[in-house]
Amino acid sequence: MKRHLRFLSLLLATVLVVALSAGCSGNNGSSSGGNQSSETTSATVGEDGRELVGNTYTTGLPIVKEPETLKIAVLRHNLDTTESFDEKPAFKDLEAETGIKIEWIEIPASTASERVSVMLAGDLPDVFWGLLSDNDIVKNTESFVPLEDMLEKYAPNTVATYAKIDGIYDRITCTDGHIYTLAAGYQSLYENTVDGIQIINKKWLDAVGKDIPTNLDEFYDVLVAFKTQDPNGNGKQDEIPLAFANSMWCAGIGNFMGSWGFTTYYKVNNGKVEGTAKTQEFRNFLEYYHKLIDEGLMDAEGFSQTVEQFSTKIKNGQVGSYYCWTALEYMNSEMAEEYVTLPPMSVPGSDIKPVVSGQKNMLTANISRGFVITKQCKNPAAALRWWDNLAKSTESKLTVALGEQGVLWDKYEDGSGYYFLIPENTTEDFTYENMKYTYGLVNYMPILAIDEQPVNDPKISPASALRDSMVDDVSDYYPAEVIPNRFVDPEKVTERTFIQTDLITYIDNFVATSIINGVTDASWDEFQKQLDALKYDEWIAWYQSYLDGEF
Repeated sequence: MKRHLRFLSLLLATVLVVALSAGCSGNNGSSSGGNQSSETTSATVGEDGRELVGNTYTTGLPIVKEPETLKIAVLRHNLDTTESFDEKPAFKDLEAETGIKIEWIEIPASTASERVSVMLAGDLPDVFWGLLSDNDIVKNTESFVPLEDMLEKYAPNTVATYAKIDGIYDRITCTDGHIYTLAAGYQSLYENTVDGIQIINKKWLDAVGKDIPTNLDEFYDVLVAFKTQDPNGNGKQDEIPLAFANSMWCAGIGNFMGSWGFTTYYKVNNGKVEGTAKTQEFRNFLEYYHKLIDEGLMDAEGFSQTVEQFSTKIKNGQVGSYYCWTALEYMNSEMAEEYVTLPPMSVPGSDIKPVVSGQKNMLTANISRGFVITKQCKNPAAALRWWDNLAKSTESKLTVALGEQGVLWDKYEDGSGYYFLIPENTTEDFTYENMKYTYGLVNYMPILAIDEQPVNDPKISPASALRDSMVDDVSDYYPAEVIPNRFVDPEKVTERTFIQTDLITYIDNFVATSIINGVTDASWDEFQKQLDALKYDEWIAWYQSYLDGEF
């Protein structure tokens, strides 16, 4: 935000002749208005009393005095069944409304990387939408229009939304201090603010006479009961008290570190990045779960089994506890009802606060893959106003995302907000997923702040509402501090990757070996020596410099 304010101060302190021309791609090759030099164009008053800069009105509709065309390269999802983006509800009447015709360059996701590389090499559209990565932007800044000095004048709706979002300007500001991309999607989808969440079979707990455990000693006792007391009632000792699967992104072993206050190989504490792999707590984590493996309380196949193997055990009613998105991933609703959330458990005798892998109000919007105006565009002001017109209201943004109101989203009659709709008229050939990508752009609309986002109503979307309720259950366990997400110079990324590739592979292997075979003083000492040899401390220092904003 500080960078943004600096830009705005400069804007207010300087007498500017607005340097914006008309005609991004011209109109039938016409040179009227649209090809005027951006260095010489000054403001006039149009016939209707609105301010006119070149061919662009600064307020109101239409956006331009004379019709213009914008070439927009946009990501097209493979589930989209439209013939053209012009068929999407948000765009059907836009040309008549704005005076700007859109020439869509629709790029399938399967070929996007190659097509974008070609375009960045010289065949630029006027706008990239949903296509550019952080790396694409940082490496090609000379190809894009800096937007920071234009936002207040030409994108007031966008600026008003950004004012609600902490840290948004820091995230969209590139390494050179300029803003090239406009954020798209949802500011923070509640369901995405946590990764895997642990659940436990409440029916089994009742069968063995145990309460939901709150610490690791109680958890051990529960697992022993699950193993020895036949809680699934089939007369066999086939129960797997605790399962995991490193092949499943939200069910891996890293989640279990949360009881010791971290979920990865570093953490942030009072603004300092600390390496967790060198701590006694890390060794305690390894020793606790080795004990579970050694006593048959935890599935030893978790490091190697496939998602299918993992899910089969769950479907068979064999698993007492595991990390997941929701129980509905692998079970029918009747089986899923047996499970309840198991919040992170404390370490007995320790004052360490357990954490989940996640972040409160995590910024989940598409930043780099937003709306980027290139220097091919002869009228960036008009392009910016076109985008900002889509951001004029919550309803407009939702129409861009999901199509017209009443199909995939709606508004509560009391005006309290918006909710997602699950349609009933889907078919095998036209599924709910087809609908989302056909009617809208799903995650690439002008950013919706948290107070604008639809909710998962339990009466309408019970599966999604279940996930939200699970997040509620662990919402007191977000880490107090996290590493922010921002643009990074590619050279610095390469520097980190050079260290990280071998380092993380080594630590991952040590974790697996130690949990399966145990940790000795000798193996632990050797582990520490190898961490030094593989530049673990340098890796931690990289994150500290990143956190401090040094690059």
